[in-house]
Amino acid sequence: MRRAPLAALIFFFLFAGRLCAERIFTLEDCIRLVLERYPALKAAILKKKAAEERERAASRLRLPRLYSLYRYRAYRDPEYIKTPFGSYPIRDREEALFSLTVRIPVFHGLSISARKALARLSVDLSAVEEERLRQELILRVREAYFRLVQAEEEYRLAEKSLERRRAHLRDAEGFFREGLISRSELLYARAETREAEERLAEARNRLELSRAVLNLLLVRPLEAEIRIKREFTLKPVKLSYEKLLNLAYERRPEVKAAMLRVRIARERVRLSRSRYFPWLDLEAGYTWHGDSLTFSENPYGDRENAWVGIDLNWEIWDWGIRGREVAAARAEVEAEKALFKEIRNQVALEVRKALLDLSAAKKRLSAARSARAAAEEHFRLERARFREGLTDTSHVLDAETLLTRARAQEIAACAAYEMARARLSYAVGLPELP
Repeated sequence: MRRAPLAALIFFFLFAGRLCAERIFTLEDCIRLVLERYPALKAAILKKKAAEERERAASRLRLPRLYSLYRYRAYRDPEYIKTPFGSYPIRDREEALFSLTVRIPVFHGLSISARKALARLSVDLSAVEEERLRQELILRVREAYFRLVQAEEEYRLAEKSLERRRAHLRDAEGFFREGLISRSELLYARAETREAEERLAEARNRLELSRAVLNLLLVRPLEAEIRIKREFTLKPVKLSYEKLLNLAYERRPEVKAAMLRVRIARERVRLSRSRYFPWLDLEAGYTWHGDSLTFSENPYGDRENAWVGIDLNWEIWDWGIRGREVAAARAEVEAEKALFKEIRNQVALEVRKALLDLSAAKKRLSAARSARAAAEEHFRLERARFREGLTDTSHVLDAETLLTRARAQEIAACAAYEMARARLSYAVGLPELP
């Protein structure tokens, strides 16, 4: 009596494990997984972190800095100074020096503020690049997901087509035995059945390849089984072209990146111009000077001392090097402005093309649905006529081929609509259109 609960428990765990293994992935699950696992996105996040660390470093350029120096030298001979009144030693055979210096930047020709601004803009640019990669991955996952849905539906359609042809072949064999059709019609039915088997094998290959592509994006083994929710949402897009274009100008990462590059080029002009100005630092220090490693004594001078002062550096003449660098930086600003205009125009074209593709996909879907309904009715009538002896095998098989093609075209039209909608979302710069 005690074995029954144990067997039930084992059965429960096995069944639960099977359910976990047969998890059905939705489109949202796939997007979440690729954003968590994809290596290139992790690299972009780490690059953003590196840019943030550089910004933190640049924000501390105005803070005081502490420098230390230790120097020890051993000489062959003591050093003397000769005077008319005799020779006097000024250094023994050993000399040691240790100093601590504090330097406070006061004015560096606006270079500090320019470096801080460049570091901040680099963080913004890396964040935009991360967002661009996110949107690109979302687009690739959507395309791979709907291609897999299309491949699974086409495989299922190929299976049903083979079932219909085998059913028709059984009818044809029965009619042949009764002498109602010729042998050539029977052979034609068999040949068409073999062709359906070949199409099923091709559909299976496309299905396996589509699974591998999606598994690659999800960082899973290429041959791993994956079950997805087979459906096409076919959500409409109600926004006008003008609203979509304004969204693209506002949200598209490429436009943001181009604008940031213009600002970066301007800050580089400021950084180049900073060399025209003097650099002023405040300094203070403390030194120990001795004739041994431990600074035990200094019979030739002060053993320790402290000092304060200013350090002013100003490059007066450099043969026009600074002017050429400033001119080059200004030329880069104009180049980035031109690229910014080019990218805006390219984005407008992409939005226009994506919207036209979506409109064409919508019309194609409507036509495919009408064609599928007509092909289903045509196949039903031809099969009924064949069973009544009013038509031959070729007409039935032609009707079945037309039905299979019409259903495949409808599936392809649904997938094309979903992918066109995903490309429009990407062109606008949104993960999903409202």
